[in-house]
Amino acid sequence: MSAPTHDTIRLTHHIDASVADVWEAYADSAARARWSVPAGEEMVYDQSEFREGGHDRYRCGPPETLDFHAETEYTRIVPNELVVYTETVKNEGLPLATGLVTWEFEPDDEGTLVTVTSQAVSFVGSGMIDGTRNGHTKALEQLSRHLADA
Repeated sequence: MSAPTHDTIRLTHHIDASVADVWEAYADSAARARWSVPAGEEMVYDQSEFREGGHDRYRCGPPETLDFHAETEYTRIVPNELVVYTETVKNEGLPLATGLVTWEFEPDDEGTLVTVTSQAVSFVGSGMIDGTRNGHTKALEQLSRHLADA
């Protein structure tokens, strides 16, 4: 077994929409399943409890296999301001990575500033850390497009 790989990823993205609209798109798991996965992939929620102490369980990846399984536990939710959760991603029952993730929503002059901070540990090397960074980057870009198209 290789040693765990750790990193803190911090991304900030401006979205041309109100905090209320950004929050609504985040809080709605059906909407989140549309904007948070890369093109050509899919996310299916088996359980969604967007509340403090709540749990989400979902599968994601190529639509024909959905071979990645994730479990999320919400630690803190402040509507229109903050979401903090832990998340573990597995494949074939083996943990790939665990993270402490914070989403912050802040009004700015032209919409909303969203900051995502992920303190991640990968059990399978640095590729999973790179994937986490890429996934959050794509999610922020796609959230912006999702709201622009609404």
